[in-house]
Amino acid sequence: MMKNKLLLISLQLILIFAIIWSCKHEPEDLAGPGTDPPLPCDTFNITYTADVYPVFVEHCIFCHGGATPDAGIDLSNFEDVILVAESGQLLGSINHMAGFSPMPQNAAKLDFCLIRTITIWINDTVFPNPGHPCDPDTVYFEKDLLPILQSGCAQPGCHDAISMQDGIRLTDYQSVMTTADVKPFDPEGSDLYEVLVEDDPDKRMPPPPLSPMSQESIGLVYTWIGQGAENLFCDEGTCDTTNITYTAPVSGIIQKHCLGCHNDNNPLGGLSLQGYDNLLLTATDGRLPGTVRHEPGYPAMPKNSSQLPDCKIRQLEIWIEDGTPQ
Repeated sequence: MMKNKLLLISLQLILIFAIIWSCKHEPEDLAGPGTDPPLPCDTFNITYTADVYPVFVEHCIFCHGGATPDAGIDLSNFEDVILVAESGQLLGSINHMAGFSPMPQNAAKLDFCLIRTITIWINDTVFPNPGHPCDPDTVYFEKDLLPILQSGCAQPGCHDAISMQDGIRLTDYQSVMTTADVKPFDPEGSDLYEVLVEDDPDKRMPPPPLSPMSQESIGLVYTWIGQGAENLFCDEGTCDTTNITYTAPVSGIIQKHCLGCHNDNNPLGGLSLQGYDNLLLTATDGRLPGTVRHEPGYPAMPKNSSQLPDCKIRQLEIWIEDGTPQ
């Protein structure tokens, strides 16, 4: 009897010791990650030199620096940093947001603290003029090409974010690059360009009975791809609100942002904005300013897109206020 008790006590002691030992010496594959608490993220007194630029040096400048920086963006140049910071491109890329090239390229996002540091610096900084004027010989995706794609291709039932016909979405840079078979520097080998100049009506885009894209717009697509199909930004400078007429700049605004849906051959909603007389009807009855301002009671235009830039809206309003001169 005594031996049985001693044996039971011995087994209990062995079990207790084993449990204590296993707790103190847990195998690495069972211990799980994050056993040490993360270091606090110091977001006080953030400066470009001490906090932000070192992040660029470690994670970005090996691509966005040197003699031929990727996408023409040199993050060792403060003027380029200002440009991507003010345009939203920097935060969009490091947060891997839709419509932006995820950065660092082919890698995981920066850790939370680094992203938080850059975000606070941007939000707390009053930037000088970036001094990066638009090059008239360069096609800029957001400024020049996206409005054409949204107006002529990303319509409901076609290549918008919902329909995505044939798996192609033409609503933002990232979607265009990943779904439209764009081959940088090779327009003829890129489906995005080839379907615009296709002779076979069964293959041409926009498909009949829709009108073909204008030669000017097709030329912009060709040039953009030939220049590398990059998502470049530029500073458009001051807004010219003098001598606003239909000829310039109003007809150009309508051509780029509206005629893809509202032309004579494809008057979406029964409304054509092609030509001065057609546009005049919507300008004088209040529909044009109401729609571009996304005001209540008016359909927001451009459809499935953000508002026109403030400068273009103001130019349209001045044109109407001045009596819609031709």
